Amino acid sequence: MRKRFLKESLSGVSEVWWEIPGHLDVRNNRLYIANTDAEKLAQEHGTPLYVYNGDRIVENFSRIKEAFAASGAKPRIHFAMKANSHLAVLQLLLKQGAWIDAVSVDEVKIALKAGFPRERILFTGTSVSNSELKQLAELSVKINIDSFSQMERMKQLSFKGEASIRWNPGEGAGHHEHTITAGKFIKFGIPEHRIEEAFRKAKAFGFKVGGLHQHIGSGWLGKDVEVFLETVDKTIAVAEKAQEILGKKFEFIDFGGGPGIPYSKDQKQFPLEKYAKGIVGKMEQHGMRAEIAIEPGRYIVGDAGVFLTEVNTVEEKNIPVIGTNSGFNHLVRPAFYGSHHEIIVCGNVGGREKGEFMVAGNLCETSDVFNETKQELRELPIPKEGDILAILNAGAYGYVMASNYNSRPKPACVMLLNGKAHLVSKRETLEDLVRLESEVG
Repeated sequence: MRKRFLKESLSGVSEVWWEIPGHLDVRNNRLYIANTDAEKLAQEHGTPLYVYNGDRIVENFSRIKEAFAASGAKPRIHFAMKANSHLAVLQLLLKQGAWIDAVSVDEVKIALKAGFPRERILFTGTSVSNSELKQLAELSVKINIDSFSQMERMKQLSFKGEASIRWNPGEGAGHHEHTITAGKFIKFGIPEHRIEEAFRKAKAFGFKVGGLHQHIGSGWLGKDVEVFLETVDKTIAVAEKAQEILGKKFEFIDFGGGPGIPYSKDQKQFPLEKYAKGIVGKMEQHGMRAEIAIEPGRYIVGDAGVFLTEVNTVEEKNIPVIGTNSGFNHLVRPAFYGSHHEIIVCGNVGGREKGEFMVAGNLCETSDVFNETKQELRELPIPKEGDILAILNAGAYGYVMASNYNSRPKPACVMLLNGKAHLVSKRETLEDLVRLESEVG
């Protein structure tokens, strides 16, 4: 097996960029999550296992509030629940004063079940069906209008509720082309050249339109903030024109989500202060009095989640392979986006003897690896079969994108909060997999 050695720090553990005191710590060469030994969590709850640090979620949410407060603003912080829709996560954020960004009718229903009042939920869907529009009208939540087709069908259904309009400002940004949501080849929102027409039609239809919405993409860091702030200017200018068309002031302007987290050591923290100050400053420059709304998801829950999986194979094939008891059915981001996630050997974080490995899943798919690609090997302390690996930054778009591919159950999920571990999602069973099926004959 090919091996390489790394220089050790004075503490005996290689320097790690991802340590966050009280959240992710290395003690005696072992990984601790929220002051809890990661391997013990795996032993107590089994693997594969998602672990969320609830205190870290609260900390991330509070940081957003504080950044805007420093600029004299109190925005509506709509949690993008597509990032993580666990009831426990939603209820935790409800207590912090969060609002909700929902993208499906069932997300709306889950948010209501979690205790969110309907007036703090904004539905932003695309290719919305008549059936969904009827349900949303019955649920009395505010609807973001995504297309002229949707608007026409809302009129046919005699829609009487509150609405806003989503526009495409013509420029997008995101960590991957799949996460860019504005620009030319994009399905979302009303295009630039028709946005004034959309407000005129909404007025003619008698809709109660109280806001304008944009969302340019997800997972951006430093340089993307400049692109975002350019669209903020454009959106405010459109809002000013829309207010003239409607003959009334807007209740809010929603600038969407997008703030990212560093997944690797060469990425920097999101410039939150620049982001908040930029939005508030541009609103003040235009004299716009509408409330500011934003829709962070990944920033709030991304680094708060850790995915634990057990090593079942350590073997030299054509390349050195670490096989695990999970796969992209549980964490699809590396296979789908080519995303980097740090991988930690929980009981030997800074081990001296290292090798380069394909960290592979247990699915019948060549792309089922936790490396960025199957060709890019990951340098790790050489593990033993039975060891536990921690895949970091798995709190956003992890469990929510999980599937039952290869007829494998979804994992359990635990939340660590105030020093206690709470099971927030049970592990699926064979009975769960076949519960909705029926036999023929």
